[in-house]
Amino acid sequence: MSRPRVAVIATTYFAGSHADVCVTRLIEGYDYRGQHIPARVEVASLYLEQLGDSQEDQPRPDIGVAIAARNGVPLYPTVAEAIGCGRPGVGVDGVVIIGEHGDYEHNERGQKLYPRRRLFDSAVATMIGAGRTVPIFNDKHLAWSFNDAKAMYDTARRLGIALLAGSTVPLTWRTPRGTVWPAGEPMSAALVVGYGPTERYGFHILEGLQAHTERRRGGESGVAAVTALSGAAAVRATRDGVVPHELLHDALRHADVSDADFGVVADDVQDVFVVEYVDGLFGFGVNFVSSVRTFAAAAHGPRHRMACTMQLQDAPYGHFVFLVRQIENLVLTGQPTYPVERTLLTTGVLDAAMRSRHDGGTRRVTPELSVVYEPVLDVPDTGIELAFPLSPPEEL
Repeated sequence: MSRPRVAVIATTYFAGSHADVCVTRLIEGYDYRGQHIPARVEVASLYLEQLGDSQEDQPRPDIGVAIAARNGVPLYPTVAEAIGCGRPGVGVDGVVIIGEHGDYEHNERGQKLYPRRRLFDSAVATMIGAGRTVPIFNDKHLAWSFNDAKAMYDTARRLGIALLAGSTVPLTWRTPRGTVWPAGEPMSAALVVGYGPTERYGFHILEGLQAHTERRRGGESGVAAVTALSGAAAVRATRDGVVPHELLHDALRHADVSDADFGVVADDVQDVFVVEYVDGLFGFGVNFVSSVRTFAAAAHGPRHRMACTMQLQDAPYGHFVFLVRQIENLVLTGQPTYPVERTLLTTGVLDAAMRSRHDGGTRRVTPELSVVYEPVLDVPDTGIELAFPLSPPEEL
């Protein structure tokens, strides 16, 4: 039986890159629930904008060309040719955009100017010219700016394109196994701790937060304001109780930080994100320099408390399997498995946070983030109900 075909549009493809941990699995299969299986879709074509990555301290050479060659996947020099498989039109059943990594500039706010909207627009223009649309998956946040993200979202809705995006963090293993906020239960405050570069990993912190908060009573009604503190101001916010101590302690215990070490760990904070939701909920993201090396969440409500680790894995980065499963499901069914509005809202919160941080921690009112949606309560093919197999990660 033939499999649905996808075109992969990637910025770069080196060992351990997002293209590698996603696309290599789509090309060569992957381990899932104890066995190696072929992907449920076929990679029919590949567009690579750059070969390798020379912007980091250690150059990382391209591996995508060789992987494509040994598996008979043709490479094309333009997005349109990849989607048409070398011919005019749309020759695939889905498009996978991996706009992560590569030699791209940063703006004055520290946002890396990945060309995700440009790649998306190129794919959509090809579809419009051909008179046929197919689903699109966009890795991580939709774009570095909310304006671009909203334009992508609006275009997909206008043209009836099924669009999915996001992080591995909401999909991965949780410890304790199966931990979720009870659907429809009122929530008073929520928090996620994490680590890493502010924008790149801040997205994972914020989308991890959103995956929990969206389950509260009333669903998601949007974000009213965002504040981002960094450096000494972030440390003060953690120590002085701007970040609720009880909530933070609950999350840190699941990140293997004892209460006795709280003072030392508080000095290691590099960023604090404060998210004020339209319905009055407060959400917090706390990003550490080195003392926390995992992602953990806590949430409190009048009748319920929750805390868990969202476990990631060292090489071979098995948590990406759950993202690969969502890509396959999108193409197989023609429908996103969870609302893209979650990623749209998180993209906007991150953009507002980077602007607040650049402006010295000013509170930014965000009427543009009145994003309303109902969550999917049981997303298929995640690790949430599965036992975590191996050790925590060093990279994401």
